[in-house]
Amino acid sequence: MMMARTGFYRLLVLMALLIAGPLAVPAPAHAHGAGWQIEDSADTKTYGFRYTDGSPMAFAEVVVTTKDGKVWQKARTDRIGQFSLGLGGTSPQDAPSELHIKVADGMGHVVQLTYQPTDTANATVTPGGEQTAAASSATAIQGTPALFDLPIWASILFGCSILANLFGGLMLWQRRQMARKQSN
Repeated sequence: MMMARTGFYRLLVLMALLIAGPLAVPAPAHAHGAGWQIEDSADTKTYGFRYTDGSPMAFAEVVVTTKDGKVWQKARTDRIGQFSLGLGGTSPQDAPSELHIKVADGMGHVVQLTYQPTDTANATVTPGGEQTAAASSATAIQGTPALFDLPIWASILFGCSILANLFGGLMLWQRRQMARKQSN
């Protein structure tokens, strides 16, 4: 009985070292969120879609729908992550009052925003939460950060929570195993 308990604690220590080992070696993080920029001209709006690390959302699928859900345009971003929307040739009565733009890279990153042709001062992006940004003076990437773009204290707390849950689960499993042995 005592031998099994000692073996279990050795297993716990070994697992802790295996988990903590890669964390001790500094390495660049590659988690990122997605965002957008606007370049405005008279007849077109050019959206630049990028990840929060600065790399473009190249060849991501773009679907533009009207307020009532009809598909207005389907396209892909170019190799530098840009997509242009032009309504200059559309008469005002034929132009939709609101366009919903959804960009998805197929790997889980999605940017959704609303464009109102009559009111170019507002654009709303809602990938994870509601955010409003001025479209005319947008020079920085706007959007939502990744889950792991957290302050250092939150990252430490998150890591400690994962470790505590792992060890708690192992301790619970050990108790259940010991109770099962005693009942047999």
